[in-house]
Amino acid sequence: MAIDSGELQAVTSELTLAETMVKPVLDGNVDLQRVYEQAIQNSGGLRVVPVHRRVLMEAARIRASSHLRLPDAIHAATSLLGTCETFLTNDSLFRNVAGLPVVVLSEAM
Repeated sequence: MAIDSGELQAVTSELTLAETMVKPVLDGNVDLQRVYEQAIQNSGGLRVVPVHRRVLMEAARIRASSHLRLPDAIHAATSLLGTCETFLTNDSLFRNVAGLPVVVLSEAM
């Protein structure tokens, strides 16, 4: 995969870990929890960005103008502040965020 080899640089928020862990925690699936913890960390092709004050302030501005939910606004803010070239999603509501270069997966395939 291009991300694993470092050919493609992916960026995500630390919030991704919390979002992906809910189901394995509910199910008591410790093995899957470990898989997610190992997968969602800085590596050659993946940069995991902390949710710091600057991200939260930008997320508030995004929420005010786009009506995205807070977790989505945090992801959008992470992308904008990280100067990402593309924001890959399945949610077309992200198109409401000014300056966010959105590609909706279902439309691109």
